[in-house]
Amino acid sequence: MTKENAKPESTSPMAEMLEAMQAAKFTPMPMADWIENMSEIGGEMLRFMTTRIGEDIQTQSALMHAKDVAEARHIQAQFFQKAMDDYATETAKLMEKGRTIAAQSGVDPVAFD
Repeated sequence: MTKENAKPESTSPMAEMLEAMQAAKFTPMPMADWIENMSEIGGEMLRFMTTRIGEDIQTQSALMHAKDVAEARHIQAQFFQKAMDDYATETAKLMEKGRTIAAQSGVDPVAFD
């Protein structure tokens, strides 16, 4: 197959993202601000993971000391409900931080809803 007959290559996802950013008049934030924001997000995620691992360890200890199956089920139910609540709260925090970063960059945060 010659070059003239070759199929055009599909656009890469990165190229599509860059085109969308240009169309949205995306203004890159200064590197120092970007590093600070990423550091805050990373710190928040590490804090959350540390807390959740602590919850996991406490639950394992409580399960090992459960007197019967009913108590073990109750401990598990409490653990799963708290985990779901914690993950929902953390997701909301990270989404809000993302909206703040987007607004600082000149991107309409509503576009991410």
